[in-house]
Amino acid sequence: MKGATIRDVARQARVSHQTVSRVINGRESVTAETRERVLRAIRELEYVPSAVARSLSSNRTHTLGMVTTDVSDHFFAEAVAGAEAEARKRGYFLIIGSIEEGSEDDERTYLRLMLERRVEGLIVAVPRLRLADDDLLVDAAARIPTVLVASDVEVRGADHVDIDNRRGGLDATAYLVAQGHRIVATITGPLDWPSARARLDGYRDALREAGLSADRSLVEVCVDWGLEGGRRAAERLLGSTPSLTAIFAQSDLLALGAIAVLRAHGLRVPEDVSVIGFDDIPVASIFDPPLTTVRQPMREVGELAARLIGDRTSSSRRGKTTRQMLRAPLVIRGSVARLDGASRAAGIHRDSPRRKSKP
Repeated sequence: MKGATIRDVARQARVSHQTVSRVINGRESVTAETRERVLRAIRELEYVPSAVARSLSSNRTHTLGMVTTDVSDHFFAEAVAGAEAEARKRGYFLIIGSIEEGSEDDERTYLRLMLERRVEGLIVAVPRLRLADDDLLVDAAARIPTVLVASDVEVRGADHVDIDNRRGGLDATAYLVAQGHRIVATITGPLDWPSARARLDGYRDALREAGLSADRSLVEVCVDWGLEGGRRAAERLLGSTPSLTAIFAQSDLLALGAIAVLRAHGLRVPEDVSVIGFDDIPVASIFDPPLTTVRQPMREVGELAARLIGDRTSSSRRGKTTRQMLRAPLVIRGSVARLDGASRAAGIHRDSPRRKSKP
C-alpha cells in the first residue's frame, strides 16, 4: 500500500504543500491553528516525511550522531535510549556508533562517519576519550553543537553532561558512617575512568568530614566493573582488614561479587558487613538482601545531552557552552544495617582470618 504524500496532507489540512513543508521543518511563519491542523492530518494519514527530501529542500539532515561506549553496557544503553527519545521529540534521527572494549581506534572512524553524514549535532559518550586533542573533534565542536558525556576532558566549544559522581560517593559513604560504621572499605572501578576517581574522592571526603582515616589498606582498585573484580577485591580486603564492617562498591556488580565472597567466609549481609553499590541495575531491587545503592540517572543524561544540542541550534544559546551535573540519589534498601555498640565491639574483635562457611 502506497504511503501518504505531502500533497495528501495538504489536501486534508486544506493548506498548500508549501505550508505543510514549513510545519515539518519547524518554521515559525505558520499560525498555531494552521500548525495544529497540519499536524492532525499528518497523524491521521500516518505520513512519514522523506529525510532525503527534507535534506535537499532545507539543506539540513535532521540527524544527530552519538558515539558511545559499547551499548551492551546497561548504563550507556540507557543514555542512548534517552538521547534517542529526546531527539525524536525534536524531529531528529539519531545515528549511533558503539565502541566495543578493545576497539578504541573506532572512535575516530565513527566520528569521521558522523561528520560525513552531515549530522547537525554530536554526542560523545566515551569516558576514556582518546580524541580530546584530535583536530577532528576540535573542528567538529567548532562547527556543530557537541556534547561530551561522562568525560573530564576539555574541548573548546563543547557542552558537558555527567552525573555528580563525587557527591554520590560521598553520600554512600556518609550513610554508612551515619549507621555507626567506622571501618569502611571501598572497591573502585578502573581509575582511568573519571567516574571512578570522582567516587573515590567522595568516599575520602565523607571519611574526612567524619574525622576518620582513609587508610590505603581499605581501598581496593579493580581493572573492571564486574562480578569477578568484586570477588577478588573482597578477598583482599578480608585478608588485610578483617575488622571491616562496611563496603562501598563503585558498581552494583562489584558489590554483588563482594557479597558472594562475604557469604563464602560465613559472614552475613548486612548483619556482619553492610554493603552499598552504585548504579541501581534492575536486579539490585530483587537481590537478597535488596541492594542499597546510588542510582545513575543515565537516561536523563542522554535526554539532557540531546536537549542541549537542540537548544544550541536556537539563537538563545548559540555560542554558549555549559557544564551540567545530575544528582545521583542514594536508594536505601536492605543491605545496610545500623551498627550498635555491641555489634561494633563484636566486629572489631572478630577472629582473623575469617572462617569459611561449612559446605
